[in-house]
Amino acid sequence: MLSHNREIIYSESEDYNRIQRVKNDETKRYIEAALFHARRILSLDEISSIFPDISKNNILNFIHELIEEYKTMVTSFEIIEYSDNRFELKIKDFTLNSVGKFTQGDLLKISDVKILAVIAYLQPNATRREIRLKLGNSSTMYKSINRLKKLNFIVEDNKFVKLTQFFFDYFQLKTKNIELIKTIHE
Repeated sequence: MLSHNREIIYSESEDYNRIQRVKNDETKRYIEAALFHARRILSLDEISSIFPDISKNNILNFIHELIEEYKTMVTSFEIIEYSDNRFELKIKDFTLNSVGKFTQGDLLKISDVKILAVIAYLQPNATRREIRLKLGNSSTMYKSINRLKKLNFIVEDNKFVKLTQFFFDYFQLKTKNIELIKTIHE
């Protein structure tokens, strides 16, 4: 009789563990889908907002598990961890040359990139006035600045337009030394 009870307890415990594994795997798949669909770097806060009943610490553990899973899979994707608990699902660099021609559209328009270049050049004293003096007055400039703010590439702090951490991550710049960045040539 005692052994029968142990089997029932063991069986219930096994079922519980199996259910937990399924729930954990499902959570990781939602994290993966969010990273894929976003096509940009997501913060831990953004990812955690999908799961109000799961602690940020657990979400962070799931993300780290996913990172390790991607390292062991034969795949052209990887999850990159940036500073301040930010993450991105991206194509591994070695595959970009072959598949880059299939890109449907970039996050940034050419006009956005031109304005970002001017803002980076004018750092740390970029203002809308200075940007307008470099590029000329156009509605495209104002639209691009507003778009870049929404995409989190820049922020306006008082009268200055500043580059965000997302800018440095997006362009994979390892330094925030603007003077050094200004010396980079093609």
